[in-house]
Amino acid sequence: MGSSDIAAPQPRLKYPLIAPHPHGPQRSVPPKRHRDDDELSEQSKRRKRSDSNTSMELGEEDRLLIKLKDEESMPWKDIAARFQSDLGKTYQIPALQMRLKRLRERMRVWTETDIRALRMAHDYWVQNKFEIISQKMLDFGCTEKWTTKQCSRKWQEIDPGPTTYASYDVNPPTSYAPYTMSPVEAPGYIPDLSLY
Repeated sequence: MGSSDIAAPQPRLKYPLIAPHPHGPQRSVPPKRHRDDDELSEQSKRRKRSDSNTSMELGEEDRLLIKLKDEESMPWKDIAARFQSDLGKTYQIPALQMRLKRLRERMRVWTETDIRALRMAHDYWVQNKFEIISQKMLDFGCTEKWTTKQCSRKWQEIDPGPTTYASYDVNPPTSYAPYTMSPVEAPGYIPDLSLY
C-alpha cells in the first residue's frame, strides 16, 4: 500500500456526553401543550375504559362535536371554527374526524339482530372453515385443490391442539412413540422422551 492509497482522516463524530452534568441531574422540559393541565387530567379520567357503553358520559367537546356533525351536518371546516369560537380550542380537521370516529365506535351498541348475525356467521365458519381453507390454499400457491375432509384430517395431524391435563397420560405405553424418526438420523439414535 503506497502513500497515495492512504485515505484522509475522517472528521470525528460527536457522541453524546455520558459523564454526569456538572450542575447535577437535569430534567428534560416536556413539550408545550395547548391545553390546561387540569383539563388534561380531567380528560384522562374520562378516557378510562368501562365495560358498559351505556354508562358512557360525554364531555362538552364530544357533545358539541356530535351535535355539529350528526345533527346539524356541518362541514368539518366550520366545525373546527366553532370549536375555536365557542370553546377557544384549536383542533386540526383530521383530529376532529378521528375523534368522532372513535366516539361512534365506543357508543355503538350490539343489538339482538347483531348478536344473532354474529352467532350465525360463527356457526357458518365452524361448518365451512375447511371448505374456506381448501379454497384459500389455491390462492396461496397450492396447484391442486384438496377436499374439505383431507384438509381437516391433515390439520388435525399437524396441529392436534392443546392437550388438557385431565386427558394427558403421564405414563404413555412403551409401544407408542410420539416422535417420528427422521430418515436422515442414524438407526441407533433414539431421543429421550421420558417425562421427569
